[in-house]
Amino acid sequence: MSGERAVTKDTPPTFIFQTNEDATVPAENSLHYFLALRKAGVAAEMHVFEKGPHGVGLANDDPLLAPWSTLLANWLRLRGFTKPS
Repeated sequence: MSGERAVTKDTPPTFIFQTNEDATVPAENSLHYFLALRKAGVAAEMHVFEKGPHGVGLANDDPLLAPWSTLLANWLRLRGFTKPS
């Protein structure tokens, strides 16, 4: 089942981080999921980085990808999931 088919108005707010070079999960899949979230009125944020393989983790050793974890931390604070630092 495609993830976007499971989205409802009750799907939790979602943060999506993707790379355009991901050969395991194409960026199009994440885009379809994001659009389904938007259509359902679910708060969502998506970032697609140009370079990088699937499963980069925090990517602390990659200066081009490392900012994604800061973007996530900011999003979590904005949504009230974490306390301000």
